[in-house]
Amino acid sequence: MLQSSLLPENQMKNRMIGYLMVLVALSCWGLIGPLGRFGLNAGLEPMEVAFWRAAVGGLFFGIHAAVSGKWRIDIKRRIIFCLFGIPGVAVLFFVYQVGVKEAGASMTAILQYTAPIWVALWACLFFKEVITRIKALSIALSIGGAAMVCLSGGGLPQGASMLGLLAGLASGFLYSLHFLFAKKYLHDVSPVTLYMHILPVGALCMLPFIDFQIQTKPLIGVWLPTLALGFFTAWVGFLGYAEALKRLAVTQVAVTATLEPFVAAFFAFIWWDENFPALGWVGAALVVAAVIMSINPAGAHTDKS
Repeated sequence: MLQSSLLPENQMKNRMIGYLMVLVALSCWGLIGPLGRFGLNAGLEPMEVAFWRAAVGGLFFGIHAAVSGKWRIDIKRRIIFCLFGIPGVAVLFFVYQVGVKEAGASMTAILQYTAPIWVALWACLFFKEVITRIKALSIALSIGGAAMVCLSGGGLPQGASMLGLLAGLASGFLYSLHFLFAKKYLHDVSPVTLYMHILPVGALCMLPFIDFQIQTKPLIGVWLPTLALGFFTAWVGFLGYAEALKRLAVTQVAVTATLEPFVAAFFAFIWWDENFPALGWVGAALVVAAVIMSINPAGAHTDKS
C-alpha cells in the first residue's frame, strides 16, 4: 500500500513496478492449463495434476522461507493461513484442472476471469475502494468478453461440457478470494510466509484422493511439464502477484491480470491446437480493451493504492 508521503514520481514508479509484477504473474498463470494438459492427456487425473502444482510450489516457498527466515508468524495467523489452503488451493487448483480437461485450457483461463466481478464486490465491502465509471466499464468489458468466448464454444474440437463450464466459473469465484485474502494480510506479512502455509496444506488435503500415476509416465513428456507447473505457476506466479497487490488497488490487479487468458490461448494453440472461432476472438479483444482502460491513469487516479 502506498504511503501518502511518497512523492508523485515515486508513486508512479511504484505503480509501474506493480504492473510489471502483474505481467510476471499472468505470464506464469497463463501456463497453468497448457502445462497441465501434458499430464491430463497422458492419463493423470485432474486432482493429481493439481496436487503436484501445489506440492512443488509449496516446496519452493518452504525453501524460500527457510533461507530468508520468513517462516515465523503468530499461531493465530498460522491457523488462518492453513485453513485458507483448503478453498484457496485444494479446491481452486482441482476445479481449474477439471475445467482444462472438460472445456480446454483457453476457455478455462477466460472463465476464471469472471473473478473481477467478485473482486469489485470484495473491494467495495472490505477495502472501501471507489468503483469509478471507467473501472466499472472495464470490468463489464472483461466479463462480456469472457461470455462471448464461452458462447463461441471454446477451442476443443468436441466443445466444452457443462461440467467444464461450471468448473471454470467456480475457479473464478475461488480465485477472487485470493485478492481479498492477500490484500488483507500482505501489508505486514511476506508473501513467502503466506504461501508457504496455504500451498502445502492444499496439497495435503488433496493427497488422500489421489491414485498416483505419474511414476509410470515419461520424464520429458509428463514429469518436467508437471514440475514446471508448480515452479512457475505456484512459486513465481504468486510472488509476482503478491508484490503487485502491495502496490496497486485490488481491482486494478484483477482487471489487468485478465491478459492471462491470452498467454493461455497462445500456448494452448501452439502445443494443443486449441483455437477459438471468430466470436471467441471478438470476446478476447474486449478483454484487451478492458485492460487498457484499467491502466489508463484517467481511470485509475481515484483508486486507493
